[in-house]
Parts: sequence; structure tokens; C-alpha cells
Amino acid sequence: MYKPGGKSTAIISEGRKKVHTAWEDGFEQVEEYDLTTDQLLLRKVRQEAPTGREAKWVVEVGEANEANAQGEGLTISASSDQPIMVRRDTKENFQWRVRNIPYPLEVYQITVDENANQIIVRTSNKKWFKRISVPDMDRMHLKLVQSNVSFTHANRTLVISYAKPASILEAEAARRQERATMKCGANEGDIDCKQQ
Repeated sequence: MYKPGGKSTAIISEGRKKVHTAWEDGFEQVEEYDLTTDQLLLRKVRQEAPTGREAKWVVEVGEANEANAQGEGLTISASSDQPIMVRRDTKENFQWRVRNIPYPLEVYQITVDENANQIIVRTSNKKWFKRISVPDMDRMHLKLVQSNVSFTHANRTLVISYAKPASILEAEAARRQERATMKCGANEGDIDCKQQ
């Protein structure tokens, strides 16, 4: 997340460092990082609803069902054969994995829509179409460029990568350093730790 300011607190729970950041405008973010690798596992955000009601969390990175594990059970679910897209970033790339998509590599057409600032995924057989927004880029007012897009396909999984620009890498490095200064307990369990 690349929004300046905000007040952050962190806890260690379930083998993850969980960082909650809140801004005065009502925007909130929860990020969960692997304790060993400092890899981002989950990011969810919410904006205060205009009516004063509590808004729902929107998962930006990670599995949606991880965020719903707090009792928001689904009564209807998609077929297990439907394509499922999950964002899993690496240090150098924003990355999306689309599972259950069996078509060969040459069927996929992945382009950048410069007007909408989105990545468009379509198949030449017209079986699947998806627009992908990159909130990280939007928050920093950065434009997507086609040359940063790459993709591979294996084992019914399409992997779409977008190389992070230098300004994103710098912001992530600063955020990583900020997280390193947050003191958290070393034991399992919910231990409060404030940013120093």
C-alpha cells in the first residue's frame, strides 16, 4: 500500500505479522506478512461508508476465503471447474494466478488498456475475459505499460506478471523498513505491538 500517513499497529498471530493501518479519512488496511520471508500474504482494505455504516473488506492480495474465515460463510459458491483468479505478488512483480483454465498458451491475449489503466485478459476462443485493476498503481497515479506484462501457462494455471516500476519498489522498500521498526512479541498469540 502506498498511501502516506496513517497510524499503524501490528501483532503476531498464527505465524504471521499482521499490520493494521488507519487513516483519518476513514480508509483502513490490514496486511499479513510471513514472519520468515516478510512476503505479503494478504491485503484487504475498506473505506468508511458515506452513511456511517461499516463497509465490507475488499481483498486486494491473497485468497478471499482467508478474509472470510471470520464467519462470513458463503451459501452459494462457484463450481470447482470455474476459473479462479488470486493475486500473489513477488518482490519484483504484481502477479495473478488463474487456476482451472485449461487452454493452451497461444489462446491467451493479454493487453494493457491505457485509457482504463487495466490489464485485459481474453482468450481467442472467447471462453474467458477479465479486466484486472492494479490499485497499487492507481494510488500512486502510475500508468500501466504493455512492456511490463508477461505470462506463462502450465498445469491448467495461467500466471500473469506485471513488473513493478522503480517508484513502487522504492515505496515497498520504505514500507519494509517501517515494518522492521515495529516491535512485536516473539511468541504465538495476539500480542499488541505499536510502531516506534
